[in-house]
Amino acid sequence: MSPKSTKKRLRVLVLSWNYPTLAAPQRGLWVERMCDNLSAEADVQVIVPTPWVPPFIPSLARFRSVPKHERRGSVDIIFPRVPGSIEYKTHDYDARLAYPFVRAAALRLHREKPFDLIHAHFIYPDGVVASRLGHELGIPVMTSEHSFWTPWLEDRPAVGRQVRAALPGIDVVAPVSHNSGTLTADYAGSLIKRMAVLPEPLDEEIFHPDGGPRDPDELLFVGLIRRFKRLDVLLRALAEVRKQRPTIRLRVLSAKALSYAADRREIEALIDELDLRPALTIIEDNDAPAVAEAMRRCSLVVVSSGKGRETFCSVASEALACGTPLVVTRCGGPEEFVGPEDGVMIDADDPAAMTAGILDALDRRAEFRESEISERVIARFGRAAWRKQALAIYDSLTGAHG
Repeated sequence: MSPKSTKKRLRVLVLSWNYPTLAAPQRGLWVERMCDNLSAEADVQVIVPTPWVPPFIPSLARFRSVPKHERRGSVDIIFPRVPGSIEYKTHDYDARLAYPFVRAAALRLHREKPFDLIHAHFIYPDGVVASRLGHELGIPVMTSEHSFWTPWLEDRPAVGRQVRAALPGIDVVAPVSHNSGTLTADYAGSLIKRMAVLPEPLDEEIFHPDGGPRDPDELLFVGLIRRFKRLDVLLRALAEVRKQRPTIRLRVLSAKALSYAADRREIEALIDELDLRPALTIIEDNDAPAVAEAMRRCSLVVVSSGKGRETFCSVASEALACGTPLVVTRCGGPEEFVGPEDGVMIDADDPAAMTAGILDALDRRAEFRESEISERVIARFGRAAWRKQALAIYDSLTGAHG
């Protein structure tokens, strides 16, 4: 018989304002994936600060539908109500407003069974609150950074001051790519104790090839319709591509986002201007299984984001996991894991380059080896690979695991 494992199962408190809820089901899906993945080898408790709203504001009634407690798989989640935290209206004050309520929930849970560390997502307000909590509980703190700190913290000096005050209490700052880490270090410098890249995880149980039929004429775009995603560049390129390949069509998988309604109106106007309605389908559904199925059925996935705008780009990794080649801009994160064997990389913000890239990828479509594309990205970012990276960071913080 093999000796019984002596590994300690760590107890991790995850703090995240960005986590899927009934009020915002598509928000923070990457954090939910991280927690689900971690739960295979750690006990994960999540605190999701949720805006408190009075019953007489119908436009915000969706927040009242969020339960106080939920269990998803092996992950326990609580949703303490906090003041503020609604669409950046109180952004400068969110950490201070939420702290007493998050603290009360964390102390109660810690008394029931002590945590080994706190893993927050985003430096503010999550990391700022976690820094204070970690000091009070006497446990290490790390933050995963899914977005750029600049120009955000420069444009919000009150938030920037809180971040700088909190950084000495954060043991590891974990950007999702080396590119975003460089920019983070440029902003904070020596205030960061230690930096360790921890990419966004990939769930190969959902995103994988199946060898089924593909539509050779369909391009796929996945993401919110926001200006920095540069769907306008892709649409202009599509109009040019169709002059040579009139059967090419574009499917857009998005989601409703009231905050970006103006961006959506601009895109709708451009579609009409370019007379692309017959070649375009927009579906407001980016549920993960639906996205994976669309990626498996299309010919190419296109990432059109502006230069330096993607910290990681999970759409790119998910497409590759499905064995689908990419046409992708040099937008930051994908430059670290997309190679010529995975698709075509082009300059950002350039409709002519996008046109040439799509035509090139279509011409060479049969050359891309779908199974090898999938195997490469899963070996790098799949569940086991990502969990190994995360637990190595936890080990270095606690000295307890393994």
